[in-house]
Amino acid sequence: TIKQIPVAFGESDIFKALTTLPGVKSAGESSGGLNIRGGGNDQNLILLNEGTIYNPSHMFGLFSSVNPEIVKNVELYKGSVPAEFGGRLSSVIEINSKEGNKSKFEGNAGIGLLTSHFNIEGPIQKDKTSFIFGARSTYSKWMIQYLPQEYKKSSADYNDFNIGITHTINTNNTLYFNGYISGDQFRLNSDTNYRYQNKNFSLKYNHL
Repeated sequence: TIKQIPVAFGESDIFKALTTLPGVKSAGESSGGLNIRGGGNDQNLILLNEGTIYNPSHMFGLFSSVNPEIVKNVELYKGSVPAEFGGRLSSVIEINSKEGNKSKFEGNAGIGLLTSHFNIEGPIQKDKTSFIFGARSTYSKWMIQYLPQEYKKSSADYNDFNIGITHTINTNNTLYFNGYISGDQFRLNSDTNYRYQNKNFSLKYNHL
């Protein structure tokens, strides 16, 4: 459903898709933040594989910091937030990534005006251990040449990487590892520099 919603620059965006739901509004034009039920942007708890995402956007809010190609499901709690989450006043956005294909290799890639992405998944040990890897990056510097002369030395870059490994021990026990790294860098001429990163790693053991 998220991939069928019209998007800017050809890149699907989870958070902009959420703005189509009742009670959810964008925090501003070209902003990655969300105001949910009247709450502030910093009152939302955003979880990717149970790890907190503190800055949910890339490139001044043009793109979300979560690669939609690796997402399995998204759950939004606008009210009656389960006690296990806590920590935020407005809402919880819980995002879980896909498990890799345990039987065969597959993947996809895409090239857009500002960004590209590459994803691959497949078995490490058939029907037992699998992996999934996703990467995105931007090449927006070509746009800088069209800015006024005083901004010629500026730049804006981002990238993010996801990796997941799933190991089935037996029918009742499964082990999951997920890693996520993203980074943004912005420079306005030579006097203003801005940089931030998200880094999450999680290990989960599921026993039935």
